[in-house]
Amino acid sequence: MDAAVDPRTAGKREVRRSQKNRRDFSSVSPRKMPPVQSRSAIGVNNTVIDARPLPRRRVDVPLSATGAEIRLPAVPAVRNKWRILSGLLAVGLLVGMIMMTQASLFQVKQIEMQGLERFTESEISHAINIRGSSIFFINPELVIEDLRLTYPGLSDVTVKISWPAGVLISLKERAPVLAWNWNGHVRWVDENGVAFEPHHESAKIIQVSSTMLPPTIENRFVDPRIVNTVAVLASYLPEDIELIFDMDHGLGWQDDRGWVVYFGFNDDDAHQKMKIYQTLVEYLEGKRITPRVINVEYVDSPYFRMEQ
Repeated sequence: MDAAVDPRTAGKREVRRSQKNRRDFSSVSPRKMPPVQSRSAIGVNNTVIDARPLPRRRVDVPLSATGAEIRLPAVPAVRNKWRILSGLLAVGLLVGMIMMTQASLFQVKQIEMQGLERFTESEISHAINIRGSSIFFINPELVIEDLRLTYPGLSDVTVKISWPAGVLISLKERAPVLAWNWNGHVRWVDENGVAFEPHHESAKIIQVSSTMLPPTIENRFVDPRIVNTVAVLASYLPEDIELIFDMDHGLGWQDDRGWVVYFGFNDDDAHQKMKIYQTLVEYLEGKRITPRVINVEYVDSPYFRMEQ
């Protein structure tokens, strides 16, 4: 028969057994467990896996003696070989481009120019300043803009680039129709009313003297109708005569016989106006009258005045 179990003794045994189990768990080594790779992402610490050092590759070099070899220091295994190759290729291309931009073969030494009349090659070259520059850094649009800003007297400019270092500039110069002089400030004007700086002062063109700026239209220095009127008057008047401009009566000129003639603002009925003027002069000379002003601005109401 089994001996009777004292409840107090049994309880003490259970307490001692539980304390022993706790001591066994606490004595487990604190060393971290190695990372475990799994085919699924569940329960895997990816951060720990990625932080592991790269495996090292051992290199053994055999010697001449049979069975003898020397072990070289282990080096890390290289990953992402294609990325390294592409990086080396990009660096090589960059170095090659830098060497090409510095090569004398691609530096502009001569500039071919077409269409020059009053301008010279040195003036154009000085305005764009591209001699000695690499052909890779030349922008034709910027060259055209520089020329137009520097010389408004150029109406049409094209720039062509050819390899290895050729530059061709074709341009067209504005033809001056008149020179507008207001209080000593002179601007040449083409048939479209565009003004530009005089080039070669010896050019023989019609001079218009005024104490004010001319009438403008659509951002043009001179209204093209005024330019047309000047061209018409040039066909009737002596070559060396100087025209005048008045804001009230338009274009006119100083007649050598002692009076001022006003022709108006436009060339409408130009031939009729000149006939009226000549007839009026014949009448005044027949009467021995010397006027100060003759106005044929309107064909239906010409007049003369004895005083200004």
